[in-house]
Amino acid sequence: MSAAIELPKPARKRRPPPRVSRVEAIERVTPGLVRITFGGPEMLGFAAPRPGGHIKLFFPPAAMNWPPVDPDAPRAPSRTYTPRRFDAERGLLEVEFVLHGEGLASTWAENTCIGDVMTIGGPGGGYDAPQDATNIVIVADDSAMPAAGMVLETLPKGCRASVICEITDRLEERPLSPTVACNPVWLHRMAAGTAPGALLEKAVAEMAPPSPDTCWWVACESGAMRRIRDIAIRQLGADRTRLHTRGYWKQGDSNHPDHDYGND
Repeated sequence: MSAAIELPKPARKRRPPPRVSRVEAIERVTPGLVRITFGGPEMLGFAAPRPGGHIKLFFPPAAMNWPPVDPDAPRAPSRTYTPRRFDAERGLLEVEFVLHGEGLASTWAENTCIGDVMTIGGPGGGYDAPQDATNIVIVADDSAMPAAGMVLETLPKGCRASVICEITDRLEERPLSPTVACNPVWLHRMAAGTAPGALLEKAVAEMAPPSPDTCWWVACESGAMRRIRDIAIRQLGADRTRLHTRGYWKQGDSNHPDHDYGND
């Protein structure tokens, strides 16, 4: 009997190395949101992010050598964020941080200063609306509003957007985009005393069914996203192929996985 031939294992896909940046600007946009701009020589080679894409921000302990030379070395603690805007010519990356109290990224954003170092991985993922899209429903909470703005800015010409945003209170209302006009339906979570995502879920459930070819982009708390996805499909007749859903975070989980699309 001849010996079994052992096939070579496929090469392991390597992550692109993280880039070291520095804080170039800090802007307090609302009481609960700060916009931080990262730059530096290494950011000049950063890839342009797709709408709603994600990056990794690394928060290594002081004693940890990061970024490491060995790509298989243990990874520093990280959090996933949406790159709001990237100026490729100047190598400047804007990221918006929701200040939700004590937390790895929130605490850092609350206390960072110009010149502080941040190591950034990515970008990855993202959403491209179909080029034949004429209508889209955008459903987002605080964490997803930067991505919602990116989606708005890249919609095909003539595509009409209906936008629903759930935020803490009226002080957090702000333009989703400086270049694309939009009048969101604002839902204030604090005044209603509801759990995150509950107001979004109710608003979608009360919608009149849109046209069958309508696109959907939904991003919010993981459990709420799944319930909204179910309403869109079962009650409102959403076409699954035109329904893009993301769980940006999960109640009780400090570091929710990046790839929660709700279609499991």
